[in-house]
Amino acid sequence: MPRLSFPRSCRPVHAVLLVLGCAALVIPVISNLDTGNGVVEATYAYVSRERPIDRILNGTALGSRRIAIAPEPAPRPALALPPRLVQPGQLTATLRDTTPDLTDILLPTLHDDPAPSQEATPPEKRPAIPHPRRKPAPPMQAVRALAPLALEPAPTSAAITLPRYTAPAIPDRSKARPAAASNTQPRIALVVTAVGLHEAITQQAIRKLPKGVTLAFAPIGERIDVLAKTAIDDGHTVLVEIPMEPINPRRDPGEPLTLRVSNTNAVNLARLDKALSRVPGAAGISSYLGARFNRSDEAASPVVQAVASRGLFLFENQPSGQSRLGALAKSHKADYAAGLLAIDKDRDEAMILDRLSALEQQARRDGVAIGVATAYRGSIATLERWVESAEERGIVFVPVTHLKNAG
Repeated sequence: MPRLSFPRSCRPVHAVLLVLGCAALVIPVISNLDTGNGVVEATYAYVSRERPIDRILNGTALGSRRIAIAPEPAPRPALALPPRLVQPGQLTATLRDTTPDLTDILLPTLHDDPAPSQEATPPEKRPAIPHPRRKPAPPMQAVRALAPLALEPAPTSAAITLPRYTAPAIPDRSKARPAAASNTQPRIALVVTAVGLHEAITQQAIRKLPKGVTLAFAPIGERIDVLAKTAIDDGHTVLVEIPMEPINPRRDPGEPLTLRVSNTNAVNLARLDKALSRVPGAAGISSYLGARFNRSDEAASPVVQAVASRGLFLFENQPSGQSRLGALAKSHKADYAAGLLAIDKDRDEAMILDRLSALEQQARRDGVAIGVATAYRGSIATLERWVESAEERGIVFVPVTHLKNAG
């Protein structure tokens, strides 16, 4: 009888593979045996379309039975179960309780310093502060009884004469005429230019400045005829500020009444007449800019001649070294004066006061001085205060028309 050679050639690995193969065949068969009514309950957690168990549930798997799926249980509400109570005895002490004993709480007083650290330190015992002693009340004095005093009956009618109060008369300095200056008193002529462009500032200059201050009205302002008449009625000397062509084109005023070298003599004289007609009662004219126009004898001579023929005064505001207006005024016998010192070139009050002091020194040295200011609100307020103090020092303010051939 031939002997079998298979057991001899079998290796342990072969035995392991044989056992695993048998288990893979037997286990599914045993799990699908009918143990009851054929209904197997499956929970929702183990049923999914992506898992192979779906094939077994649907009966499509080899050797599988159809399993009825139990209905999905309703989700439990978040607070359906009552909270679980844990008894203190069931808790496990993991950390030592470091909370200080607060049986006796000590509050710091207002005089206690804050604790330097977070650790609780016993409070320092402080002596009790005694209450301040109160002063003893003064002893009660006996109140003497007052004897009743009989009063005389009041008269039914009494004629009372009150003293009459008369306010002292305050001299109106604004209406005073400029005082006549003697030959020994220093005289100053102040000319305020650009008057009439702002009505409120113009009214301030008319009311606040003394009558010796000359006001030069710009012919382009509104209601300058009414304002000029108010200034004349108040006692001021009024000039008409005539714009003239400058050298620097950036400073050209561009006004329609500007006198220019390129214009004909007839055009310049027509503009002069129109400017004078806007300020009735003017005593003369005042130049505004005009460095180019003043250099031309051909352009300036007819204007100076017209001013002289009408008996008007010619005031030149800050002339240049090449200006011909002074020489032309002398040849045409026109009254002429020039103002060189611009008082408010810098609108700082301290600088204005410094220039006014220099103007006063010039007047005391030469006898006369001419200053030019602009109709700014701050300049007028500074001039008002300074003029009042200068008059107390003996300075006399006169219109510029009283200083012929000065400057």
